[in-house]
Amino acid sequence: MQLGIVGLGRMGGNIARRLMRGGHACVVFDRDARQVADLAGEGADGAADLAGVIDKLSAPRSVWAMLPTGKPTDETIAALR
Repeated sequence: MQLGIVGLGRMGGNIARRLMRGGHACVVFDRDARQVADLAGEGADGAADLAGVIDKLSAPRSVWAMLPTGKPTDETIAALR
């Protein structure tokens, strides 16, 4: 399975790692490019922005957003649509 992970803090980063250990392909994005680079070094496909996440995912696309509740999540969902 291929999955996009947006938000690579403690929870999002560890979710991506566990999915990759389970054989899943992850396309990852975070505002902090270091987080993206770290996970890319562990086997994830890093994206520079939300559009890059969508471009790298095959249809049908699934994106997991691990973000703070409220405005950050609402804005990210709107941008991904």
